[in-house]
Amino acid sequence: MRIAKSFIAGTIIVALLALSALFTWGHNFDERVPTWDDVYEFFGMAERIEKGEVYEQPFTMSFLDVGQGSATLIHCKDPDFTMLVDTGEQGNDGVILDELKRLGTKRLDYVVLSHPHADHVGSFPELAKSNVTISNVMLPLLDTDRLGEDTALYHVILGAVRTSGAKTVTAKPGMRIEKNAKSGDGKVTVEVLGPIGGKEAQTGNLNNRSVFVKVTYGDVSVLITGDGEWQEEDDVITWLNSDEGKASGVTGQATILVAGHHGSYTSSSRRFLAVVQPKYGIISCGKDNDFGHPHDSTLENFKDANARVYRTDELGTIVIGTDGKTLVN
Repeated sequence: MRIAKSFIAGTIIVALLALSALFTWGHNFDERVPTWDDVYEFFGMAERIEKGEVYEQPFTMSFLDVGQGSATLIHCKDPDFTMLVDTGEQGNDGVILDELKRLGTKRLDYVVLSHPHADHVGSFPELAKSNVTISNVMLPLLDTDRLGEDTALYHVILGAVRTSGAKTVTAKPGMRIEKNAKSGDGKVTVEVLGPIGGKEAQTGNLNNRSVFVKVTYGDVSVLITGDGEWQEEDDVITWLNSDEGKASGVTGQATILVAGHHGSYTSSSRRFLAVVQPKYGIISCGKDNDFGHPHDSTLENFKDANARVYRTDELGTIVIGTDGKTLVN
């Protein structure tokens, strides 16, 4: 009897949702049939990003469409701060330069190269030869004698860093960079969560030596994890719960999570999502890519974490602005 009542109640709720959707959007049915996302948003059952002039916001996050790769450009007006996390495969420097032009800057305070795989760092050599000023390049701590087939690429990247004139910074968990606004109390904070351990922690899978970097402006934060897989996610969680991690003041929580490894099933584990508690997930991957990214299990993990997912293979470059509280797209 209890099961029957629950079934009836559930059926009534679904029917009411459907009827409400019909009444709400019925006059537009010739133009567009409402999706379940529309219904969820109408009843306040999903987070939503406000519509507005993105580039007028003081803080902008551009999740660039670089095909089957990753590149995220973060820009703040005051404090004047610009950071690029990864560059995508070779040939995507134009995408980065165009977005920098749109933002009105020719300077990168930091370029974070999460790990030496071509789909994350391939466009850096061209960028290093452009008219953009690069002040610092952040790299993971690596055992260069155990890079295998990625050795040649890594040396090309190191040569490009020298060409750029940038200072090399080694990513270490607990590292913090703070930039204060010249006017008001605005502040940008960059925190490093990984990779964990020294060179001895390196395995044959360089994905798990990815830099995990979190950038915060006001109440809004974005966490970018390169190709880090669940093993590195677990290492980061363990470090966050350690005495060292707690003393650092760094937390794993973030408003936006850029899904590791392009939405592969190897990353964005349920345990990690429970720590990050993202409201939104960004997946950077190529349309109809050969790897099947993003995987259904990853999308399900984000759904179960009540996080809305936005994908570059569906939307192209995704730009989100904020005043530190409200997100605008």
